[in-house]
Amino acid sequence: MPNAPIRDIMTYYEEAGSGDPLILVMGLGGDLQAWALQVPALSKHFRVITFDNRGAGRTSAPDKPYSIVGMADDLAALMDRLEIPEAHILGWSMGGYIAQEFAIKYPARVEKLILLATAANIDGYGRAVLTSWINARRSNLSREQWQRFMAPYVYSPGLLDDRERFERAILNGVNNPYAQQDHGFLRQADAILAFDASDRLGNVKAPTLVVGAKDDVLVPVRNAEKLAKLIPGATLKVLDGGHAGALEYPNEYNAAFLEFLGVAVPA
Repeated sequence: MPNAPIRDIMTYYEEAGSGDPLILVMGLGGDLQAWALQVPALSKHFRVITFDNRGAGRTSAPDKPYSIVGMADDLAALMDRLEIPEAHILGWSMGGYIAQEFAIKYPARVEKLILLATAANIDGYGRAVLTSWINARRSNLSREQWQRFMAPYVYSPGLLDDRERFERAILNGVNNPYAQQDHGFLRQADAILAFDASDRLGNVKAPTLVVGAKDDVLVPVRNAEKLAKLIPGATLKVLDGGHAGALEYPNEYNAAFLEFLGVAVPA
């Protein structure tokens, strides 16, 4: 298994493909398995690296405070370990926070930056939602109850209305053999609540694509619009789907990523 000693943790990662490195950074509560519909398409053109953030998946989950800055440092240390001086970075949700912080702190190490379903900081609405998630996680909900509780925030109405797809999504979450520990979720959530890059995004040097989703009720598209305005020269693209739109419409999202990264995509 590809485990790397990174700072104070062991980080689990996987690689696929060859070419210029493209690193995918996952969001709150997720692990690298959630990139399953992106890796096959992206790895045809790039050396794709996926990994589990501290507190999730098969990476260590120390029960002490986490920060977005610290997780950006984890990413830098992983790149050092893999001897990658610079890479394209794609961050999803909390992974977008990490990607922003990384681009600000390590500008020479980012070729192109893609920020998916994320924000410059967590607004009052997002704070209220995340606080309710924290309270639910501290309760005695079963794993299935937790998946069903989160689903309306993560998936679009189209998927929620498709009973077969919805139940399959719930089952996939319930059966994850690397489900996140409660303290890992809470530590990641606290890191999100403390993050704000809004007054520093003018320092982002990398060409940037900001991708929002039309039906995202967790991080509404207004966050993508604000983010794109704060990053010099950023391009904004709004696609179908909810917060997990990249899973609901993988072909459309993968095409947007590849086009921005300079790969000709068939019409």
